[in-house]
Amino acid sequence: MNKTLLVLILAVIVLTWNFVFTDKKVGLTDKARVLQGLSNAIAYKTAIADYWAARHSLPDNKAWLNEKNDIRVDLSQTIVKAIEVGIEGPGVISVHYVSRPGLESASGIEGKIIQLIPTIENNTLVWTCKGTVAANLLPKNCSPL
Repeated sequence: MNKTLLVLILAVIVLTWNFVFTDKKVGLTDKARVLQGLSNAIAYKTAIADYWAARHSLPDNKAWLNEKNDIRVDLSQTIVKAIEVGIEGPGVISVHYVSRPGLESASGIEGKIIQLIPTIENNTLVWTCKGTVAANLLPKNCSPL
């Protein structure tokens, strides 16, 4: 039997056992949950990039709310409480973390924020990241506030 096929069959059995026959599910690591929150902000980054391309400026919170951007991201199954734009500065995306029942995470994530900060370099939008989440949980391109 092909080794790849055997590994695939074994993986299916393990995942089936985990999701069908056991009460305790394999959870995401805290670092993965932080990254999940950042991935929820991708639609916001795209909308801000479109805003920049159209106006050559970045929206503050008032301009963002006046735009009535129709960004729909389901945060109910994540540890993200909210995603805001422009509160901390023009174009800055703030991802607010919270703990939720059934989503195990380190208590150090609850109430923490990661900010995605746009800057203009050579007439191009460039993103950097800062956060109050523990440094060991942040992606490499983020640094503590």
